[in-house]
Amino acid sequence: MLKKIVVICLFMVFISSYSFAVDKDVSKIVKEVEKILSLENIKVEQNMTVYRKDGTVRPYKMHVLTSGKNKSFAVILAPPREKGRQTLKLGDTVWSYLPSIKKSIRVSGRGSFMGGDFENNDVLRLNLVGDYTSKIIEELPDQYVLGLKGTDLSLSYAKIKIWVRKDNFQPLKQEYYTLSDKLIKSTFYKDIKDFNGFKRPSKLVMQSALNPKQKTVLEIIKFKGNLKNPSRIFRRSNLGK
Repeated sequence: MLKKIVVICLFMVFISSYSFAVDKDVSKIVKEVEKILSLENIKVEQNMTVYRKDGTVRPYKMHVLTSGKNKSFAVILAPPREKGRQTLKLGDTVWSYLPSIKKSIRVSGRGSFMGGDFENNDVLRLNLVGDYTSKIIEELPDQYVLGLKGTDLSLSYAKIKIWVRKDNFQPLKQEYYTLSDKLIKSTFYKDIKDFNGFKRPSKLVMQSALNPKQKTVLEIIKFKGNLKNPSRIFRRSNLGK
């Protein structure tokens, strides 16, 4: 009887240790993915092209700068009609400066960024580690498929699925779902480039699941990391200056 109890205890310890190891591995994978996609302490020049369901195409050029994990700033450089438009995110609060009225207004982080398929939170900051719990839901020969569930109902996406390469943790695809598992849209990561020793996808394609003809393409032209951007940039009082 004693021997049987010892065997059961050892089995329970093994299961517990195995579960901990799996959880730890998942956490590591998500952290590596976020590190690759990170917008922390960077300055990026990028082009964004919005393809609407009515067939119209809207190209934009912009700079995105960040400070730490909670401060983000984007300014539109082109086209001329949108030049000078700015978006500032401080924590969970997002402000948009409109040159036409020379005022900044508070907007939703879940609102569309420049009428495209990316939300303000997508462009300015999406916290995979802090806002989601994660697990491996499928393992392919060269990829992990991760399932992430939001810890807060106020998040842009209740659930996310991510396809990740095993050898270098580069993300390949993300799918975004509602709480009821309805697919909203997908991001496809393409064209991995080396930006001064930092390798990451240089092209992101956000495809709407609700309107197949609708998508937004984001292309990184220049990427600089590990910067200390001026603190004045991340003040609401500095918008429009």
